[in-house]
Amino acid sequence: MNHCRICKTDGEESDITCKVCNYPLKGTKKEQAVFGAKFIIQKGDIKDSFEYLKKARILLFVLGAMLIIVPLIPFFSPHNNIVLIINIIIGLFFIGCGVLSIKKPKIGLLIPLITVMSYYLLLLIISPYDLWTGILWKAIILITLSYGYFSVRKADKILKKYKYIADIMEEESLKN
Repeated sequence: MNHCRICKTDGEESDITCKVCNYPLKGTKKEQAVFGAKFIIQKGDIKDSFEYLKKARILLFVLGAMLIIVPLIPFFSPHNNIVLIINIIIGLFFIGCGVLSIKKPKIGLLIPLITVMSYYLLLLIISPYDLWTGILWKAIILITLSYGYFSVRKADKILKKYKYIADIMEEESLKN
């Protein structure tokens, strides 16, 4: 009986590759090493994706809270109540996207990413000076949301193609 080193599945002695993950059971040491390295890289990409998703989600919650709380502070309070209401609505929108990213990560990050990019484009057209004001924070927000979205998308592709990786990672998380 053959035992797969990657997904721990037992196979028949006649199996050339694992029926679950395609590990070359009867392959050369080099073929097995290449497959193992590819598996480790893909697993690392997925773990990284979870970290970037977590950072992007935290950013959405912090942005949402700041947009709600800061205008309520007397020193920062806008003179126009409409601006205050808009800030609160946008803050709740970002918090809602953060919550959505728990169940639907790609959608939960894509919607605020498109919103932020549209806002920056609008600033570029209407008021370029305001675009450059706080450009570092704007860049951090854009990079964090973009990287979070694209890493989740990459992990999603890997997990769709190699379903066994999700099972292995789930088993590992239960052990830890």
